[in-house]
Amino acid sequence: MKIRVSKSNKGIVLVAVIVFILILTILGFSVLSIADSEAVLARKDVNKAKAFYLAEAGLGVFAASGQFASIPETALGEGNYRVDFDISGSEPCAVATGTVMGQVKRIQVTVSFLAPPYENAIYAGGAGGSAWTLMLRGTGNPVQSMGVNQWGQPVLLSQGGKDIVNGNMFVDGDVALYEQSKVDHAPTPNTYGLNGDVSATGKVNLYDSATISGDIAEHSGQQASPDLVGMDYAVNNTHNVSQIFADAGVTQGYLPAGNELRDVFEINPSDGTRRAACASTINVDDYFFEPSSGFIDGTPFTGATPLHMGADRVYYVDGDLWVHSDKTKGFLIDGKVTIVATGNIHLCDNLQYADADSMLGLVALGKYNGSGKLIKGGNIYFGDPVNGTVGYVSAMMFAANDFLYNTAIDTTILEEPKIGFTVMGNLSALNNVSIERDWYTDRYRDRWGRWVDERRPARYNPSTNKWYDSVTGAVLTSTEVNTLKHYQMIVNYDDRVWDRSTQPPGLPKGTGIILSGELTDWEELP
Repeated sequence: MKIRVSKSNKGIVLVAVIVFILILTILGFSVLSIADSEAVLARKDVNKAKAFYLAEAGLGVFAASGQFASIPETALGEGNYRVDFDISGSEPCAVATGTVMGQVKRIQVTVSFLAPPYENAIYAGGAGGSAWTLMLRGTGNPVQSMGVNQWGQPVLLSQGGKDIVNGNMFVDGDVALYEQSKVDHAPTPNTYGLNGDVSATGKVNLYDSATISGDIAEHSGQQASPDLVGMDYAVNNTHNVSQIFADAGVTQGYLPAGNELRDVFEINPSDGTRRAACASTINVDDYFFEPSSGFIDGTPFTGATPLHMGADRVYYVDGDLWVHSDKTKGFLIDGKVTIVATGNIHLCDNLQYADADSMLGLVALGKYNGSGKLIKGGNIYFGDPVNGTVGYVSAMMFAANDFLYNTAIDTTILEEPKIGFTVMGNLSALNNVSIERDWYTDRYRDRWGRWVDERRPARYNPSTNKWYDSVTGAVLTSTEVNTLKHYQMIVNYDDRVWDRSTQPPGLPKGTGIILSGELTDWEELP
């Protein structure tokens, strides 16, 4: 039987087919549209990711350059980046913007700087508020001769010579240069153009033929102190030396064989003469630079015993740090480290870099109360009051309190040095930098009527044009003035601290101009 379709039904079928095809077409276009939209969104997401990476790349360029300036729009790959550096806020920050095909990503970071003391060869912050004058003097070159110490042993003497500071200086107080002393530009290559500027909150005076090669800024403003408590060194370190000794159960002597610090530190050495002569204070541990073997004597001007410090380390010492060995006159150090001591730092032997890649930061941190006030320690004792064996020290030195030269341990008694000294680095203290290097002979009769010659420190007062005993304040007679001897000081500023790739890690941060190498508090902005 045949089924016949009427013409009217044929029309209905045709319409249905057309409608079906139209629906399929619409669905096809919708699918294509959705797919295209998804592709567009995917491209946007990819471009956003690329823009983010470009912003990160901009920050990388900003950090690696060692500069502190905005970076204009710079093409890279499929887009571009720029970095806007802003120092107007409470903390300097940088905002990096990456752009790819109209997609923009912005990242903000806080930029960390080293504290102002690291900008200077000599920095004296004057935190104590006492009026004082930092003096340089001397003529010609030192004269060397042989003498004897208090035990009748032969020692090298090096007296006289002009003081030289190669680098900038800041002093909260007055500065006075006499005779042939000078402040000059930083040592060659002087990458950052440090011309030997001298800034002081008081006066800067030149006498005789003394010179300052850079700019002189008198009555300059005080500089902000770093937040040392905020550094939280007890946490922010790579090696908690005190904890390492405690974990090993060692309270005296060396760490066990195989420990990487066995040939760097010794705690509370057992040799009675050294510890008794220099033990800091009761209930404070003393940590000494002291490898377990390999000692080389050296000279009063050199470090000879190898001391391998490691790379990019921050050592935290809860106690006093000593460079004072009875087996060598100093250490030849290699590595790039910062050592932070919660007590005082005592430099009684030489420190010398083994190579051009080595650099040492020494921070006498001290102890603080709950209000963040320094209550103990924080001093650097520089020099050997007994043997006079410190002639050369390589280090960036920072004292939270005072820098004291040839001062007997835990007293205010000064001892006459036997030689002058040279520093490759800096001398810095948030209070005073005490570097008394002029000595005279005080001749008097003892209680038995015998004549006694005693060497004592002297200090010149430019306002009265007279010499005084540094301790008693007595005016020196003309005979006593004729017995004066000066000991040379040379400070060669180490401007490698300006370069993130060479500066040791963990130096105190501040509001200075030297990038510390850290970009912190990363935040993606809308």
